[in-house]
Amino acid sequence: MKIYFLILAFVISSLHAQSQAELFSRPGVIGDSLSQGFFGVTVEKKTQEWAYPVLVAKQAGAGSRITYNQLKGPFVNLEDVLKGDCGPFCIASAVIGGNEATVNLPSHAGITGAEYTSVLRTSGKCEDITAKKWEKEWYWKNWYTYTYRWVQVPDCKKPDKFHRFGLRDAGTQMEIMEKVKPTFLFGTAGANHVLCTALHTSLDCLDEARFKRDIREVMRRMAAIGTIRGGVLFTIPNVTTIAYLEQYKDPQNRANYTGLKAFYRSSVSDPSQVLDANEIATINNFLTMLNNEIKAQATAMGFALTDAKVLFDDIRENGRPIRSSTGWSPGNARAHWPLPGKPGVFGLDGVHPNMYGHTVLANELIKSINTRYNLNIPQINEYNAWYNDSLNRNPVDLKNFLSNTIIGQVISWLISVFT
Repeated sequence: MKIYFLILAFVISSLHAQSQAELFSRPGVIGDSLSQGFFGVTVEKKTQEWAYPVLVAKQAGAGSRITYNQLKGPFVNLEDVLKGDCGPFCIASAVIGGNEATVNLPSHAGITGAEYTSVLRTSGKCEDITAKKWEKEWYWKNWYTYTYRWVQVPDCKKPDKFHRFGLRDAGTQMEIMEKVKPTFLFGTAGANHVLCTALHTSLDCLDEARFKRDIREVMRRMAAIGTIRGGVLFTIPNVTTIAYLEQYKDPQNRANYTGLKAFYRSSVSDPSQVLDANEIATINNFLTMLNNEIKAQATAMGFALTDAKVLFDDIRENGRPIRSSTGWSPGNARAHWPLPGKPGVFGLDGVHPNMYGHTVLANELIKSINTRYNLNIPQINEYNAWYNDSLNRNPVDLKNFLSNTIIGQVISWLISVFT
């Protein structure tokens, strides 16, 4: 009887291993800055290596099957600059940006700034592959008359550097997935459909019809590929509670000047610089709609779903416990960038996770994947992730730097003028 149970356990273990190996035989990634590894207003090789799809794939034994174009910019790693680890030449090189290494067909196509619309339309060559413009076409009407007619031609405008360096000649994110033919899909690209409100303190970017149209088209085309056996989506956290925004009360008690402002602004001089109570309510309603649609698409595709909104709400309210194997703890991580004696899950921009924060997200995705597909992908050691996270181990008090140093005040002024 004992031998029977041992054999049964071995068979079940083998079936799980085979199922996991088959599921992750060709992982594919679409997404945005969270998937690409944006950190400190840049993307570079070391930050790409700790982005959540790469971490989950490694834990699933498919790390070598996640391929992507490695970046070295554009823009800079704020942590390195503020700690003096990136001088003038480093900054200049990073701002220009480029590629550390490239591949012909990346299986990881997530790009900073992307949303489901750009997943369909933006390649490494064209901002919108569907865009058209009218142009004169000259021709001989007959043997003696040379004239013209108006014809529609592609309007291929150059995309941003993240798309140029990240996708290069491979096509749009959607086209890349249709070439890769993944067996497992990391498919969330919904954040920028609503995060734009926080970054620009404006509702102008909200477009429910466009969001629903494009996420549904992306999933329709994914389903049509025919090779996808599983995947994972996650909901979008409450963008009005991210560290990038902070409460502001107008000294004159004007309602449209009171609400949430960008952390780097010392005051508000125009209603466009703040999200007031009515705007916050509109954003939350839009977020509920967006997350309900993501949940519906996960169900329709048979994907695992991680409720990242609930996760980050919990971190904001209760923190995330960090504990070593010996029982020692540096404290609970909060929904902010790290400060001395106060671990955090965000980077210095107050929007994107740091190295430790990506590990937290990756672990929650692993839990969802294990539950949905009856797997046993091991969790990542979060204490080790915190320990190896240079920003958590040696925090930078960015708010203090911007407020109480001459250079920081100049930077704050420049940001406020040009944003």
